Amino acid sequence: MAKTIDLEKCAPSTSSTSSSVHIPTDAGHSVPFIPASLTVSNLQYEITVKDKANDSQKSSIFKKTPNVQRALLSNITTKATPGRVLAIMGPSGSGKTTLLDLLADRQARNVGKLQGEILLNDVPIKEYGSIRKRLVGYVTQEDDFIETLTVLETLTFAAKMRLPRSMSNKDKLARVDAVMQELNLTHIKDTKVGGAVIRGISGGEKRRVTIGIELLSSPSVLLLDEPTSGLSSTDALNVANAIKELAHRGRTVILTVHQPRSDIYELFDDLLLLSQGKVVYFGQAQTAAAYFEGLGHECPVGWNVADYFLDLITLHQEKTESTEEGTTNREDFAQKYASYITTNPDAYLTQVLKQHQNNTEKIERDALLSEFKKQYTTQYAATSLTQTLLLTQRSLTNLARHPTIFQASAVIHIIFALVIGSLFSGLKDRPEMGATSFNKSIALFFITSFLATMTFSAMPQFIIERSLFLRERAAGMYRTSSYFMAKTIVETLSYTILSVIFVVITYYLIGLHGSLIYYFVSVAVFVNVALSLIAAIGAGAENAEVGMNLLSLINTMAMLFSGFIVSRTDIPRGWIWAFWASYYQWAFSGLLGNEFSDGSDKGTATLAYFGMDHIEWLTKWRAVLILLGYYIFFRIIGLLLLLAKKA
Repeated sequence: MAKTIDLEKCAPSTSSTSSSVHIPTDAGHSVPFIPASLTVSNLQYEITVKDKANDSQKSSIFKKTPNVQRALLSNITTKATPGRVLAIMGPSGSGKTTLLDLLADRQARNVGKLQGEILLNDVPIKEYGSIRKRLVGYVTQEDDFIETLTVLETLTFAAKMRLPRSMSNKDKLARVDAVMQELNLTHIKDTKVGGAVIRGISGGEKRRVTIGIELLSSPSVLLLDEPTSGLSSTDALNVANAIKELAHRGRTVILTVHQPRSDIYELFDDLLLLSQGKVVYFGQAQTAAAYFEGLGHECPVGWNVADYFLDLITLHQEKTESTEEGTTNREDFAQKYASYITTNPDAYLTQVLKQHQNNTEKIERDALLSEFKKQYTTQYAATSLTQTLLLTQRSLTNLARHPTIFQASAVIHIIFALVIGSLFSGLKDRPEMGATSFNKSIALFFITSFLATMTFSAMPQFIIERSLFLRERAAGMYRTSSYFMAKTIVETLSYTILSVIFVVITYYLIGLHGSLIYYFVSVAVFVNVALSLIAAIGAGAENAEVGMNLLSLINTMAMLFSGFIVSRTDIPRGWIWAFWASYYQWAFSGLLGNEFSDGSDKGTATLAYFGMDHIEWLTKWRAVLILLGYYIFFRIIGLLLLLAKKA
């Protein structure tokens, strides 16, 4: 027989969870800190999915599968208060991250149907407008950084992006110092963050840097998605202690966690247990074991209670999914919790929901909120120009420091320029090709092919940086247009420099006679067209593998119809559109015109061989203008795809 335990006799008084918290302003800057409770009331979230009907119910393979509504969250009611850590736990697929995304307003629009209320200090959170993203900070599970920047540079960049325009740079740097001290990061401030290529700080330190970025704008509520996931036991405990300290200073902290070790679980004040999108327990973390013991499920001696809860919930959840319809071989913990709340007037949820701000607190917090709104008068803290300049500066710094982005590319360009130049410098034209200068034609085509292919290396880096961009944009740090403008500036500048290096070497080694200036311009524009195509594909591709496959397909088609492998006059009429659409063709045609339009017999014969002698309107500079059109077109497509991309 299940035992009945009075949980409230086991729990400390909750009357002080909000009223006793001091209302501070963070040291080192002028942005006010507003303690705030976060209340979730009867939250229901549904998405539209295909009905998983049995095969026997399908009358035809052509019958359209009907849509049904699937509830990811059902009737969630909970409350997090200042000075306390609320942990959200549950098996995989229980709705932890979905709930956190909704609290942070990070759920993609038009994906699901949301009902219920989310209140910040008893006010619907949507009424706070654009500043709600500064009142509610969200620390994602991924630690995405520019690995060549130091901890200080990373936080300084975020401070200049996120802190009010009215603050001086001196105050912003003071705020950065205060956050580093708060999270014990001062001793590593000059160490590079590091990543896959560059060795840097530890995983736990990276997680604290991620938290620090959110703390810069002094949020009232801090949301953290699996903050200890993927860390060593020591790093996980250090991060958990840092989070607990943040709560002690008056913040409301809500985090998701899967299976915390016992010493980390002890740091939690409140616990929300979810199963299949429903609440199976909400209360103080230290009384959860007593609640389940009252249901007849006593945690065995020596067990980690967090592991026991998840095993217990998962076991009965699996029974729910595997049991045939009509049987009752499971225990509905969500239903038992609902009954407990209904029949127990002293339940923890009932107590915390009754707590409201007293008049003094309301006056103080309204005054702080008014001051906060004065600091942030626009959606973005920094102007578009400032955003672009800061992003450009960060990209240039990364470009200069990263050993594989620019330096390695420069070395490869120099090596292959020497190889190509020396290879074609000693070759003579083939007698069987008649009067044409086929040797130089091959060299020009090989140069365009090599330079276009070399830009492929930018795709993986673009995908990596896109992940960081999506996280920073979701946090309201900067506009998509500012990011894309800065990226365009840096990429165009860097690849133009690489093109010039390549041109100088090959021009003289091969012995070309056309305009060197035109060679510079056309090659630089062509390389940036290829790079813009990569930017467009990278903006829309799901991952680097998909992007590389699509890029290889397009590049191969463009190369095939460049006019070199098959001349324009020999291309079948049904495929001639591919010739005119190929950006390779415009670059190759322009280079041919630059080298062979000198009126000589050999030059005229070469143009005739490739079918370029009868296109009177196509001058070499018009080819460059058309390539510039491709460059602009691909860049616009990339920008539009980034604007449409969801975090």
